[in-house]
Amino acid sequence: MDYRTFRKQLCRLTDRSADDADALTEGLARIIRESCADLDSVDIPRFGTFVPVKHEEEVITDLSTGKRMLVPPEINVEFHPGAMLTKRLRNE
Repeated sequence: MDYRTFRKQLCRLTDRSADDADALTEGLARIIRESCADLDSVDIPRFGTFVPVKHEEEVITDLSTGKRMLVPPEINVEFHPGAMLTKRLRNE
């Protein structure tokens, strides 16, 4: 599903305009981004949990040049689907 289809369904299901759907989507993305940046998980009941995983900085060696490089720390976000979402996906 692409964003246009998602937005169209969100507008239909919530009886809101496209601008409202964009604002809701951006608001949810901002909450997830800011919470995960603080290493806090975001749990959406019956949907799933967004869990931040922090990877510390490390020194690696480039295999082609032999130079050592410092890789900065990064935070990756993993999604763990909830039981209801998994059940619905299996049934459909």
